[in-house]
Amino acid sequence: MLSSQNILGRRRNQRGMSRLGVLFCLLLLVAGLYTSFQLIPIFYAYQEIEGFMEAQAKVASMRTDAKIRRFLLKKIRELDLPIDDEDDLIIARFNGKIVIELEYEEVFFVEWGEDYYYELWVFHLHPRVERPL
Repeated sequence: MLSSQNILGRRRNQRGMSRLGVLFCLLLLVAGLYTSFQLIPIFYAYQEIEGFMEAQAKVASMRTDAKIRRFLLKKIRELDLPIDDEDDLIIARFNGKIVIELEYEEVFFVEWGEDYYYELWVFHLHPRVERPL
């Protein structure tokens, strides 16, 4: 038969586990929010530049490659994309098509103060648009 002390002891352990569970869930929630606030801008910028590339490809028959390049480089600077060289933006016309592509890397990191950060993941992004002229 169970004594009242055994029952109280179990309740204390269960109550302690529920507090630990709540703390663990809160920790997961905070980690998820932090991750979201770091990753959403990376993928937003990717979608944004891909949309601008698509828009320029639609009007490519009326614009020169130089005009398209100037417009897209301006947008790349506005979005603060980490490209090493302006030649990373490739615009090619062949067989009645235009291909616009860009390759760059974004780093997902955790910052531990001003001078130290830890890289968790490097995203290799490659927006590419191909359309007939």
